[in-house]
Amino acid sequence: MPITATMTLSSRLRHLTIALLPLALATACLSGSPTVPPATALAAAAAGTATALALLNVTPATPEAVLSTPSAPPADTPAPTATAAAVEPSATPSPLPLQASATPAGPATPDPNEAVGDIVFQDALDGSGRWFWNYADDVAVFGIDAERAQLKGVMLQAGAGWRFTSSDDTQSFSAQQVRVTTHTTACAENDEYGLMFWGQPAADAASPSPYDMYLFALRCGGAARFELIQGTQVTVLTDWTPAPAIHTGAPADNTLMVWMAGGEFRFYVNDQYLFSAQDTTLTGGFYGLYLNDRTAGGETVFFEDLIARAVNR
Repeated sequence: MPITATMTLSSRLRHLTIALLPLALATACLSGSPTVPPATALAAAAAGTATALALLNVTPATPEAVLSTPSAPPADTPAPTATAAAVEPSATPSPLPLQASATPAGPATPDPNEAVGDIVFQDALDGSGRWFWNYADDVAVFGIDAERAQLKGVMLQAGAGWRFTSSDDTQSFSAQQVRVTTHTTACAENDEYGLMFWGQPAADAASPSPYDMYLFALRCGGAARFELIQGTQVTVLTDWTPAPAIHTGAPADNTLMVWMAGGEFRFYVNDQYLFSAQDTTLTGGFYGLYLNDRTAGGETVFFEDLIARAVNR
């Protein structure tokens, strides 16, 4: 049975903890004043939310490679014939037609900067902007690391996931290109982390989870996945896909980027295209960051430079 506790610290600070079985969920929110460039004209304060979340783990089949067979080289041209009286030139052979190699053409790589315009949201995630997170319990600890001056999340237990989100009044625009840079210092092969976006209050008012969101997740073994989270229900839109562009293990730096417009999503890591997907369930909202330790606890990830640009399409 869910247990809910609410405590008001000020008119802009609230703390909400929700515990449930079998899916653990916890939320912590803390708001601050936004730092927005004048050109972006963004409004609304923001807060930090931490939500515990356990998700499914599915491994997709690896697609077969397509090989091409090289064409055979043309036969040797006969040498000219010589006589004792004189050397008679040989007839000039007709040129053989060139044979094209049988290399199949791959799909065109979608342009990550198509119709991309001005910055509409930006946060260095260093404590100077919208994300003021300080939270600790027996599952996770997160906050601004004193040495790196960046947002740091540490999972203390295995088999648990956390999503850290800004408040639901941060952003409402939809068509955008959003990116965030990550740095792992401890991350086992099956541990996960990622970027959440288009967060909004749950459509099901009775849901024990307060938000619906999309999730672009990386696995430290080198795979990526796209999910729709509606309350406690998870829909896999693109299952785990191996990607050489992902820097594996720890320490490792990866920049996650999503281009989105009109129900189309394009996913990139380190500016290299991974896959695309279509979905129209959600149409805009706020951001979040995600950790899920599936090993033995200790997963540690830093997040920095969350930047969103408008897609004018």
